[in-house]
Amino acid sequence: MPTDAPRDGSAVTVVLADDHPAFRAGIRGALEKGGAVEVVGEAADGDEALKLVGRLRPDVLLLDMNMPAVTGLDVAEALQTDPDAPRVLALSAYNDSATIHGLLDAGVAGYITKDQHPAAVREAVLAVHRGEGRWFVPIPKRPETLSPLTGREHEVLVAMARGLDNAEIGDRLRIAENTVRNHLAAVYSKLGVGSAREAVAWAWENGLVRA
Repeated sequence: MPTDAPRDGSAVTVVLADDHPAFRAGIRGALEKGGAVEVVGEAADGDEALKLVGRLRPDVLLLDMNMPAVTGLDVAEALQTDPDAPRVLALSAYNDSATIHGLLDAGVAGYITKDQHPAAVREAVLAVHRGEGRWFVPIPKRPETLSPLTGREHEVLVAMARGLDNAEIGDRLRIAENTVRNHLAAVYSKLGVGSAREAVAWAWENGLVRA
């Protein structure tokens, strides 16, 4: 995958939220290596992360899930109501089913564990900025349903299968276009597909849409 900056030459702006200063320093150095990414703010807790996102409007929020008080999941859920929310790349030491599905339901664009090489974190940030899902853990099946998708993800996928673009889907479902992109990134990851065409084919094959 390409790892260069956006075509207009600007850096991808990132707010980095983690409660360990030494870890933030190491990740910041890796992110900014090469000039394609600029960390515009650092937060030590979820409340500060929300404030920085509101003030700085970054492209991507690199978000630790295990911060005290206001958790990363709380932050991700709160940002779902923000029409200008950044794409969220979740960061955690855990990869249990409940955590992963909670993040998927919260509309995060990707998930990476802390044992990954810092260069992989940088690539994941660039990937989610491009609208690609990045999940460095297996996506476990939901035992309560045959489909891995949430209700909202079903709605987004069906609308795309019927030929609507992201802006039209957002208008129809009354959600931000950025939220549509995040849902689609989760859909691609859950279905194990790499393109809109493959996701649409899955929708038709599994009866989500009919002629």
